[in-house]
Amino acid sequence: MRTGNIIYSEKPTLLQPDLVVAYLGWPDAAQVATGAVSYLINTLHAVKFAEMKSDQYYDFSTIRPSVSIQRGLVGRLRMPMNTFYYWHNDTGERDLIIQTGIEPQLNWQSYVESITDIAKSYGVHRLYAFGGLFDRVPHTRETHISGLTNDQTLLAEMEKAHIEPMDYRGPSSIHGLLLNVCADKNIPAMSIWGHVPFYIRAESNPMVCLELVKKMAELLNISVDFTELNKGAAYLFGMLSKLISENDQMRNFLKSLEDQYDHEGGTPYMEVAGSDQIIQDIEDFLKKQRDGD
Repeated sequence: MRTGNIIYSEKPTLLQPDLVVAYLGWPDAAQVATGAVSYLINTLHAVKFAEMKSDQYYDFSTIRPSVSIQRGLVGRLRMPMNTFYYWHNDTGERDLIIQTGIEPQLNWQSYVESITDIAKSYGVHRLYAFGGLFDRVPHTRETHISGLTNDQTLLAEMEKAHIEPMDYRGPSSIHGLLLNVCADKNIPAMSIWGHVPFYIRAESNPMVCLELVKKMAELLNISVDFTELNKGAAYLFGMLSKLISENDQMRNFLKSLEDQYDHEGGTPYMEVAGSDQIIQDIEDFLKKQRDGD
């Protein structure tokens, strides 16, 4: 079944669902947002029900399709994926739609219209877009979560969930357009961002990912098992503690960052003198630990 750019494998019946989205790319530092959404999909055993055709949204010379070749025989070409899942809430509360994909490079308006068309067709109650950004925040402090909304009435809900209202002026991710189009279609929407310590450039950051999943569970009023993320977060924190305890330069760097953060709070990532070497040293250390495991 196909409707516009969306190809359905089934069309489930859902009870006033919420819609959760996250996109690889610019709005996904350390893949904390897509990592959190993928964790939610796997933990809830959400069911795939639709895909969005990707032809018109990407430059395939920069985001390339993948292919499998075995003994000279070519398999199917896999295009960049934008996939929709659903989950039935057994408690009788709202069901859930989850979309995960890649931030489009082209035709943003068409892309967002396709998402909001799905939202309207299922009577979506609210849309939550999750993202990640690099910031001058120390990993030794509580993870900073900020957000924005297209609905004045949701500001109180953000405050209750300890999501700091964002102040920002500058280039926008797909979240900005998504919230604007949702407003035009009377869909309340919120964009929630996990702040990733800029000096930890690992492929993933389970410490920030964990806090985003906790926010998802709180906002959606659902129960989620955090066990695996807790393990990942504890492992990363332990590795960083080990490295810093053995390196005076990093220990001094972290102390300075903690003092600044405690006094001024975080600011969206800007270059810090000497940080390039710190970033490289941490990246090399974590890679050695992974290879050793």
